Amino acid sequence: MAVEKPVLTQEQQDAVAALASTNVYAKQSKFKTFRELPPKDRWPYFKQNFLTDVLIVIAVVGLVLAFVISYVTKGPEAELSLEGVDMAEYSEQIDALGADFVKTQGIEDERLVRTDASIAISENAAQDGSASLTARVSAGQINMIVAETDIFAEVNDRGDITKPAEVMSAADLEQVKDALVDAKGNPVSDVNDAVGFDLSHSKTWTSMKGLPKEGVILGFSNITESKDMPIQFVEYLQFE
Repeated sequence: MAVEKPVLTQEQQDAVAALASTNVYAKQSKFKTFRELPPKDRWPYFKQNFLTDVLIVIAVVGLVLAFVISYVTKGPEAELSLEGVDMAEYSEQIDALGADFVKTQGIEDERLVRTDASIAISENAAQDGSASLTARVSAGQINMIVAETDIFAEVNDRGDITKPAEVMSAADLEQVKDALVDAKGNPVSDVNDAVGFDLSHSKTWTSMKGLPKEGVILGFSNITESKDMPIQFVEYLQFE
């Protein structure tokens, strides 16, 4: 008895023919395939084959552009960064002192000089800025500190003050020796023992309206780069 061959419908025959036919896109690039697809099929194909790579490229380009823009627009690092510790009430005067220094010394870029009086470390402070002071000094963001005597002594005890003898030459220190003091504001006989400068001996400081005339000490802090501008600031203060 003969076995009858199965008869496929026309739809089934077309499906088999389609499966058996050669994929015209198999050996060509995805991009070429994308271009040859009908418009309605392009977006699904694009999402499947290109979208992830495109998003990665966009993200990388965005990061590179952000870095370049940040680098180009970033201002120069301050060469003089003066912090008035527990001197918020004199912030305007300290800023005015910095501005006058820029003007009288002919400093072309005012961003090279930064003055601030926002850090407070005393027990009466609304917010203890000790951690901020330590972090900024350690990072080299503060290279000069001004404070009233008791606060200055505390800052020195924390290790945030650099002796003038480590920054200035012996000859330069001799010229301002009458202003040199220890951490408690007492005069010193040896310039190498000095910790700071008594601002009551500064012609510039005492002539600035609104600043305290007595009991304030200026000191060097963490000078990580050039010493030139901090020394220039000492000269600007005209110690007598």
